Amino acid sequence: MRWKNISSHKRAVLEPLLDLPPPAQTLMIVVDALDAQCAPGQRVGKSGSIAQLLANNQHLLPSWLLLVCSIRRQNKDVCKMFSSFRRLCLDDLRKPPTVRDVQQYILCRLDEEAALRRQLTPDTADMLNLLHIKSGGCFLFLERVLDGVAAGLVGLREIRDIPGTLNGLYLWLCQRLFPRALFVYVRPLLNVLLAAPSPLTTQQLFTAAWTQDTTLNVQDFQNKLHTLSPLLIDGPEGTKLLFHASFTEWLTDVKYCTQKYLCNQTEGHSMLAMSLTLQGPHLDPEGACQLATHLVCSGHHKENPSLLALWMLWTGLPPLTASCNETLSTSFAQLPPLVSQEVPQLLMKSGLLSPARISDKEASVCTRFPVEQGDPLDTMEMEVSVKKLLDSGHSVNQLESSGQTLLAKAAIEGSANVAKFLLAHESDPLISDHHGQTPLTLASRQGHVKFLSILLEWMKSQSTETAVAMMEHIDNEGWTALRSAAWGGHCEAVRLLLDAGADVNGCDSEGRTALRAAAWGGHEEIVLTLLDYGAQINKADSNGRTPLIAAAYMGHPETIEILLNHNAEVNLADGDGRTALSVAALCVPTAAAIKGYGEVASLLLEHGADPGHRDNDGMTPLLLAAYEGHEDVVELLLEAGADVDESAGPDGSISAAAAVTPLLAAAAMGHMNTVSKLLFWGADVDAIDCEGRTALCLAAARGSLEVVRALLDRGLDENHKDDLGWTPLHAAACEGHRAVCAALTDQGSMARIGEMDIEGRTPLILAAQEGHLSAVKLLLDKRSLIDHRAYDGHSALSAAFLEGHTEVAELLMKRGADTDVRDAEGRPLLYLLVLEGRLDMATLVIEKGGVPLESRDSEGRTALHVASWQGSVEIVDLLLKHGANPNAQDAEGRPPMHSVAWTGNGKVGHRLMEANSVHIDLACHQGATALSIAAQEGHVNIVKMLLGKGANPNHIDKYGRSPAKVAGKHGHVTIVRLLESYGAKPYLGLLPNSSTVSPSKPNKILSSGMLEGNGVEVTATTSSSSVSSPGSTGERFHSMQSSQTSSTCHSLATVQTVPADSISFIQQIQQHSLPRSRSRHSTLPPPGGSGMGSLHGSSQRLTKCLPPPTVCTVTAMVHNCEPPQKGLSSGLEYLDKKNKQSSNLIKAERAAGGRWNSVMASLGIMPSKDSPLSAKNREIPSLDYPYRLQSPSQVEAWDALPQNILAPVCYSFSPTPPSSALTDDVMVTTDPHLNLKQAIKLQFEGPTSAALYKRETPL
Repeated sequence: MRWKNISSHKRAVLEPLLDLPPPAQTLMIVVDALDAQCAPGQRVGKSGSIAQLLANNQHLLPSWLLLVCSIRRQNKDVCKMFSSFRRLCLDDLRKPPTVRDVQQYILCRLDEEAALRRQLTPDTADMLNLLHIKSGGCFLFLERVLDGVAAGLVGLREIRDIPGTLNGLYLWLCQRLFPRALFVYVRPLLNVLLAAPSPLTTQQLFTAAWTQDTTLNVQDFQNKLHTLSPLLIDGPEGTKLLFHASFTEWLTDVKYCTQKYLCNQTEGHSMLAMSLTLQGPHLDPEGACQLATHLVCSGHHKENPSLLALWMLWTGLPPLTASCNETLSTSFAQLPPLVSQEVPQLLMKSGLLSPARISDKEASVCTRFPVEQGDPLDTMEMEVSVKKLLDSGHSVNQLESSGQTLLAKAAIEGSANVAKFLLAHESDPLISDHHGQTPLTLASRQGHVKFLSILLEWMKSQSTETAVAMMEHIDNEGWTALRSAAWGGHCEAVRLLLDAGADVNGCDSEGRTALRAAAWGGHEEIVLTLLDYGAQINKADSNGRTPLIAAAYMGHPETIEILLNHNAEVNLADGDGRTALSVAALCVPTAAAIKGYGEVASLLLEHGADPGHRDNDGMTPLLLAAYEGHEDVVELLLEAGADVDESAGPDGSISAAAAVTPLLAAAAMGHMNTVSKLLFWGADVDAIDCEGRTALCLAAARGSLEVVRALLDRGLDENHKDDLGWTPLHAAACEGHRAVCAALTDQGSMARIGEMDIEGRTPLILAAQEGHLSAVKLLLDKRSLIDHRAYDGHSALSAAFLEGHTEVAELLMKRGADTDVRDAEGRPLLYLLVLEGRLDMATLVIEKGGVPLESRDSEGRTALHVASWQGSVEIVDLLLKHGANPNAQDAEGRPPMHSVAWTGNGKVGHRLMEANSVHIDLACHQGATALSIAAQEGHVNIVKMLLGKGANPNHIDKYGRSPAKVAGKHGHVTIVRLLESYGAKPYLGLLPNSSTVSPSKPNKILSSGMLEGNGVEVTATTSSSSVSSPGSTGERFHSMQSSQTSSTCHSLATVQTVPADSISFIQQIQQHSLPRSRSRHSTLPPPGGSGMGSLHGSSQRLTKCLPPPTVCTVTAMVHNCEPPQKGLSSGLEYLDKKNKQSSNLIKAERAAGGRWNSVMASLGIMPSKDSPLSAKNREIPSLDYPYRLQSPSQVEAWDALPQNILAPVCYSFSPTPPSSALTDDVMVTTDPHLNLKQAIKLQFEGPTSAALYKRETPL
């Protein structure tokens, strides 16, 4: 916001804030990118920006308002304005929160973007770990690299080559996007974008570019725009602008972008001025002001502004009348500081604006940005100014904030006269800045030949040691002066350095020479020069990459031809086993308007490159080119003798384990032209990959309609099933590719709509589960069975509901889908939705699906039981509102109020109490009421609520125990006194002191055996019952145990069960390389085991599939429904049923915070049969004495005695599922034979067990 003056700001903002009453807590006002209007080094006058305004008035802000600003640390001037502020570094990777944020950003991008996951293999996870380190905490760095990976511009393997700074990244990116002289082709557009005061439309951009090159046509312009597209983003109303302000600064900073990529804003101003000139008579006052601004900024006729005034007159601009004053005031206020005075003067000189129309107010606006004189940066070009600076006491070798001396600054500018003057005054050229760069290195990088000549002449007068130290100095990134000049393309500077004695084969610690740098940049003349001076042509760096491989990587055919003509070894392989031909097949850069990408491969093949060479991963150039879709390279390789059906592997002989052929690779990536080439050359269309998928299956999963149709025309079987029983239609439906589904089911097609996979799922179920509405509509129109149930009992409707796909669920209900769906364990759909906490979906199925509210699971529990246990007030309200029975009893006679008594959730209790006809003293089969249970558990709030509603305080259960007796035995003194105050009989037993037994809730139990991944003991909220609290139905639905017949390859996979906190960042990344859609496990339990979907299995089945206890031990005291035997006191404590394991046990218990007894035996989990233990070695506690568990925090459960069970039983459990079921905390490693494409982008689907997420598996 712009304010006309400081006083208005005070009146409009500060004074009203001061008059406000202070709030209860401190508030913050956050100003992000405060330095956006102030470039580093730019000095502005009083209140010339928002930064100045805040800095001048910060002391007037009220004490309860905290000002928080974000500023780039490079902008020292803005930082000085707020010197009293506390400074926090947001991108310090030495701090754990920053590291965690960076890692989570990478993981979230992997979660959300399939294009990223397709590039990922377990072995390239190291590259993303390296990326998070290189980023230095800069999210822009991460975003650009990951965007490039997703768009196919950058391979994960290339992250190791990316510099570790944002400026270095921009330079590396430009080198990849603009090989050879391509940047010259697009520089005019960048000049215009840099000079534009606001975003331009494509038409405005074209007009401006056309003024410089009138031969430019629309097609050429579109090609240029396409070439620039990775650097552009869409602005408002169809405009285009550069992706970030830091990149615009980089393009104009020769220190970082080098002369090769340096842009000129003045040229952009000239083009914009010309484009506005064409519209002269039709320009409004704002346009006239812009024209004057562009003319002034263009730098033309600085010495004679009258010529610019004549130009504006000849343009035919209409005069600026009095009605334009307000527009002019706004325009003048937005002028750049450096031209704020010259633009109004030009308008007045041209006669368009009368001096009388410039009021004092506008005049003050025009003059409020005075440029301060005397800054060394502004005066260094003149020797006299430098002399005055030194005479004022400024040391000739004094370091500025950047660590540079005056000589280093002169080197950047190329000021030869200043350099001569400074050297005469004993300036030391060996002093390096913060980056280790000396004036010689800086001048060499910029190619300032005159400056270099002066330095080298000075060097001749020095000792040999000084000369060598100066010439061979290496900066912090390993650059010598010669390497810098060679990489920058400065041929004359290279010759000067070589003639002065620079080592032509000198290299950094990584072994990179000047010849490699020149080859990388594609500078043919410099390559020839270095070779003439004796550069070693085959010298490799530490990664084994020679200059030839570097040139092939960057796609410079002219440089490659020079190297080959000088006898470069064409088949030398780097550390990854890749030759120049392999690199060319994989990394040939693509850019609009540049043709003949096969030229590099053609040159290499002509000079004897081996087309059958295999890298360390067993990949040939043909496989790599097919995956990348380089059809011209594919054809060249086939003409050179490559086998069209060769497969990946060290020797090409791997059969079913990794039978990936070029056709499968091209089909999997949807490269139609490449597929056509391979089919023309006779590729085997019947090849299958390691999971039994044909090219048609892979193309369908990719969604490439053209490839699918081409393969169907070749006769591929549309009903072919892979190892998981998926047909191509399953793959297309799961990914939501409607057009492919339509092609596969067109009239005359043999595809079977209702075909089931090995889990019993049809394509309709997969499409509904993934939420692909259009695919679901198509399959329904093709008469797919709407109520088909998979082996886990789920239909398309239940899959859509559980995944939260509202539109799909509504469509299926409109088409008549049955809403009374039960899973394999007999749990109704409404029950499962409540268990998942899906209020929105539960509302939908009740209001539009007419689902029965009283449908029960196998234990007689309704949805209201579930909601009451979980404490979901909104869902309880929903169920009661639609008529759910608040007195519904399960198989053990327990109503929903008993769940409230166990969990202590007062809000749910009040909702149930408000329901009509609720029976407050309803007892279970043991005779316990809600009051009895709440008294045992120590929930004072529930006891008080029940008593207030008239609950009987003297109720006696089947064993003669009253609520007061139970509370007294558990040490709940407060509850005993409360019961007595409501008329309960006095408790006659012993009451413990508060110092020995805490009357607080006994829900929290310290798990003595539970350790986090780092080995630190932690406290967990666990259950004291026979079973865990209900797990997540969604996780069971997606993480069910795989059928053992799902895939022969999957049998090679191993499951590692580890606590989530112990998984490293690399391991978390590796998990994302696993297949998503094919990693969901089957709900069909294997023989002798209990699948994750079946949590009611017997204890015998459980024992067979349980892993050994690894995490924690829980001691449980629970109810039993059988009466006590004769001769045994009712006061004895006993146990009920044996604990059954759940994959989400610890997580659910932490969330619930309470014990889960057999009185409410796990919603969705049925306790197994009694497991009686002998009374041997067990002590019977004395009557009427509080019996202690393993720790003081553990207390008794509800009393009753089954047969001879006299004491608690310990159950050990692991938080991970049995057998091979996967959850978020499980890491899976795939068959090592399948990881043949480590560190390279080639990637299809690997071995998995089931099929419900998106198919992206690394090869």
